[in-house]
Amino acid sequence: MESSLCERPERHAPRRLSDYLNLEGLQQKVHSLVDKVYSRKNLTLAWERVRANQGACGTDGISVEVFEANLEDNLERLHRTLRDGTYEPQPVRRLEIPKRGAPGRTRPLGIPSVIDRVCQQAMVNRLEPIFEKVFDPSSFGYRKGRKTADALGKIWREVEAGNEWIGDADLKDYFGSVDHEKLMALIGKQVADSRVLKLIRQTLAAGYEEKGRRYETPRGTPQGGVISPILSNILLTPFDKEMRRQGYRLTRWRMTGL
Repeated sequence: MESSLCERPERHAPRRLSDYLNLEGLQQKVHSLVDKVYSRKNLTLAWERVRANQGACGTDGISVEVFEANLEDNLERLHRTLRDGTYEPQPVRRLEIPKRGAPGRTRPLGIPSVIDRVCQQAMVNRLEPIFEKVFDPSSFGYRKGRKTADALGKIWREVEAGNEWIGDADLKDYFGSVDHEKLMALIGKQVADSRVLKLIRQTLAAGYEEKGRRYETPRGTPQGGVISPILSNILLTPFDKEMRRQGYRLTRWRMTGL
């Protein structure tokens, strides 16, 4: 018997990551970027953001206040090492903090050193204008000018349009499971500056320290790293686009799909 109740869902051929490497919205790669990252003006803007956010010290034990006490020398040192290609990020300091909504459970928080936070923010300042053009409209988390109320408003409008079901899903251990090669492949389709790509890869592979021991990070990006949110949105953009291509009315807030 043929009826709308027994129709099979439309099947689409599976897509590979390579299908999404040329993200929509940008005609040419950005080739010259590192000099804009290490410019003193950009480093000063990055520092101001880091100072406003405060936060604990990293593995070097240097606090925001101590860094500021010798600010010009610290920014000049960062500028010089980035310019000369000798900058190396330090391992992050890992802490276990209570997991919200899960009594008795914890999640790892990675705290970079202050100077590494300034470097990461300097990269974010230059990467955001590039990738905002290719991020999907369904993504609301960690994006300028997009608030929780905007995401909820979109969902409510879709409910009013007659969509009755809402699925709430979370990506398990997202920050700890990021595939570095897939992420770098996506970034490399928009950014051609090899020195900036090297900086991002160094940041991902810097490792972490916990209880006096150092550990490698072959996967993941530290939850607590300044650059982690934009890297997460870059990696999840193919997911956003594929979900909408399949017909879902996706609304993603932070690392969660609603």
